[in-house]
Amino acid sequence: MYLAIFADALYAYPTLGAEFEKDLARLQGLVERRGIRVYLEDLPAVGKHLDRCLSNGEYKLSGLPLTKRYSNRVVIPKFLRGLYLLVFDETGSLKEDCDHQAVYFLRQILFAAKKATWPCSPEKIENEVLEFYEVDISLPEVDDFWKDEGSTSDEAIQETYNGSCTSQVYSTRLPDSARERSVMSTLLARFDRVSNLVTSALGSYDPGQWRFRHGPGAVSEVTGPSNKYSWKDWPDRLESVFPVADYGFHSFCVWADRYDTIQGDGGSARDQPYSRMVAVPKSYSKPRLIAAEPSAHQWCQQNVWHYFGRRCKVTWINEFIRFRDQTLNQDLCIRGSLDGSLATVDLSAASDRVTCHFVGQLFRSNPNLLRALRASRTHRVQQNLNRKVPEFVELRKFSTMGNACTFPVESLGFLVIAIASVLTTRKLQATTKNVLALAREVAVFGDDVVIPVDSRELFVRALEMFHFKVNDRKSFWTGRFRESCGVDSFAGTVVTPAYWKSPYDGKPESLATSVECSNNFYKKFMLHTARYVASTLPWNIPMVEQRSGVLGLQSRSGLLNRRLRRRWNRWLQREELCVASLIATQHKVQVSDDSALLQYFTERPDPFAKWTSGVAQRPRLRTRSRWVSMSDISLKDAEQGEVV
Repeated sequence: MYLAIFADALYAYPTLGAEFEKDLARLQGLVERRGIRVYLEDLPAVGKHLDRCLSNGEYKLSGLPLTKRYSNRVVIPKFLRGLYLLVFDETGSLKEDCDHQAVYFLRQILFAAKKATWPCSPEKIENEVLEFYEVDISLPEVDDFWKDEGSTSDEAIQETYNGSCTSQVYSTRLPDSARERSVMSTLLARFDRVSNLVTSALGSYDPGQWRFRHGPGAVSEVTGPSNKYSWKDWPDRLESVFPVADYGFHSFCVWADRYDTIQGDGGSARDQPYSRMVAVPKSYSKPRLIAAEPSAHQWCQQNVWHYFGRRCKVTWINEFIRFRDQTLNQDLCIRGSLDGSLATVDLSAASDRVTCHFVGQLFRSNPNLLRALRASRTHRVQQNLNRKVPEFVELRKFSTMGNACTFPVESLGFLVIAIASVLTTRKLQATTKNVLALAREVAVFGDDVVIPVDSRELFVRALEMFHFKVNDRKSFWTGRFRESCGVDSFAGTVVTPAYWKSPYDGKPESLATSVECSNNFYKKFMLHTARYVASTLPWNIPMVEQRSGVLGLQSRSGLLNRRLRRRWNRWLQREELCVASLIATQHKVQVSDDSALLQYFTERPDPFAKWTSGVAQRPRLRTRSRWVSMSDISLKDAEQGEVV
């Protein structure tokens, strides 16, 4: 694949043929010594260093593999020297007329295998769990409100969360300097005012107005498919906000019949609700830790998530946060790289650093919402991935990845901090008019934040005061490089590379991944690389028009599928091709109780669609041949020479 990538680079820069041959020889020699980690770890590290150099406007030595300088006079590395010299001069300074396409090819070569799905070693998983634990114990202890014995009355909430500017937790973290202390105190006051505006826009929370459902993830009670609509336990915490009779059954009669079977005794740690830690692949260097929530908690968390999603979409918050759309951040990222007015900020382990006290201060004006977040939160997680860490971890953080409320809560929290930082920097009052004036300057998607450069420093200081940590390696505020929500931009030009995930191994899942990989390279005009990835696939994968919904290799030139079988369907009066397709089948195991009726009311199937209840098993993806209309593929017909 790397031979193909260099072939594409040679097509763009024919005069660098000799340089590319040397680069391939150096790369091959390093791979022979260090193995596949060169592609998965070393090259991406060099790429991150390149991004930082682009942001700083100067190339500096890093000591990383494949970055040895060309000579004592030339600071540019030997590896990829030809491309580097189109971007930097020999002393390392960024050229005023640097070649944007060379920046793209540098990043493409360095980041091609950055997102490869390669299993992590047990040591790396253990290290990630240990870091998870260390981050958690570094956070302040949980307030009484979030504990079982804590009062949840409106008076108790107002007494505990009466504003960040009067919080003892944050007053101890204010800087010593009188001037800086005054600035941060002003920011806390702005934070309180903006949080009031946000909670006012969201409106009061009533669980009966929003949809209950289950998420797609696993639950903590069992491993594998299970009947999520049959409750094993409904804790008193959930009952206080989400009465099971009202929200857990389709009728009161069924609730009355099953009342005794869903009452947990809560005697020991194992009897009390807890989430279960799971490590899933993320990158070669480390996994991603998520938590499978108890089924009852997952059910209620989705109700709160529905509230957040709908209310944010129909209010002014939609100008800053769009939970299912990253284009707002991406557009501002490109603009920031062009004029330098906007900074992109990325946080380190953001969801693991959201404290309960922060959530309480954020939503203190909405007691019903706070009680719902408290009730649906699991405050312990079970892990068996690292013996040096306790099996049951009492969480100080608000929640883990896996809780449906984590993403909207952290997004809204970062939005309030960002707006408060800009208003404080510009000495503006926290009014709705001033907040709305910041649209197209501030955007948040999870832990990806775009903020004006003039407010970045104060924003970072505010994040640290709220116990968050900025990832400086992925945050950019100087120069002409920006990165946010999957878009990498340099001087207004998108330089996001195409990523290779895994080789085709004959499995249906691998087929879908490889077809997508080939198409991604094709969209980047990396034709040699796209052709190489396509050459590893079965012969009956069709070439399709780019807007086609058929699984196939995309084409702009209308190439013909001469190798594929054709027929004229006289019943449907159309010409068809026999192509490889992916068919997903999912069986359901019927349940013996009446939870199927709750499942029907929850899933709301189309009355004209065939629907069955039961426990859905893991989907099975198969590859099979089927006849597809030529109009769906949208390629030129071989004989007629026109679009069918």
